[in-house]
Amino acid sequence: MSWNNAHGTAMIAAAQAHEDLAITHDDGYVDVFGALRTEGVEVMGQPLGGLLGLYVGPEDNGPACLLNTGLEEVSMRHTAAHELGHHRLGHKTSYDHQQAHGRWGEGWPQHERDAEAFASWFLMPRPAARTALARCGLVRPDSPRDVYRMARWTGTPYATTVRHLVRLKMIDRSTEVLWLKHSPGTLKSELTGGMSAGPRNHVHVLTGAAHRATVHAEAGDCLLLQIPGGRFDHVPAGLSSAAPEFGGQMSLLDSPHEPTHAQAVWVGEDLADDCTLTAEVPGTTGLFRVTVRRTPDRKGTDHYRD
Repeated sequence: MSWNNAHGTAMIAAAQAHEDLAITHDDGYVDVFGALRTEGVEVMGQPLGGLLGLYVGPEDNGPACLLNTGLEEVSMRHTAAHELGHHRLGHKTSYDHQQAHGRWGEGWPQHERDAEAFASWFLMPRPAARTALARCGLVRPDSPRDVYRMARWTGTPYATTVRHLVRLKMIDRSTEVLWLKHSPGTLKSELTGGMSAGPRNHVHVLTGAAHRATVHAEAGDCLLLQIPGGRFDHVPAGLSSAAPEFGGQMSLLDSPHEPTHAQAVWVGEDLADDCTLTAEVPGTTGLFRVTVRRTPDRKGTDHYRD
């Protein structure tokens, strides 16, 4: 068996799961925790060291899964989709460890390949990928930065997104190899013009194509407006124009590395409910607006609603 077999099986299984769970692709973001809840899979999050996650099959009093809260949000989402894959594909109890050495995916048993492929197809089916690209104002990704921006809408890890773009036939293998050499940290720095960002935080670039979209962000994430002449007209409670990396004293607007036509706000720890962020844009009569939805705490149980 091969990765091609895994992806052939997983693409069909993920599409069936989307149909069964009535999942739409309106903003490119698939609610995997909601899917696990609907499927009756109990979920718990705890620090697990080198263990990514654990799926407990029905033969061991499941279904249930345990997720490593030491992972950043997008990695935890991917692991959750991987465990959902074990469930939907009828696998038995499985431990998923971080790969310490060797090439990614090398030597994986077939059931792990199947679950990994399912995770990618479940979180990034073609309609969701197209929606995410449209939110970036793109038809196809032309650079690693495009992939990073796209991955913010799908809520997926950068490397996973690059690999899946090959399966979606949006890039070729040689491009995959080149783009996997870029780190998310470097791409964040390029997008912000050199401003530092926390290793677990992300940068969500908002262009005119993001109007009326929903941004799923963590506390500490940066929302970067890149519309010529655009300015946020009001910063709601729970968001801040001061960068947390600078002790609340310095915003991107004051930075010597300011990107062209950019304004920024950061998601705060106290943002509990959805809020609307608006901006004035020259030459338009209405306001640019996006909904900001903070991803919840993943520790313990009953904290998995997106």
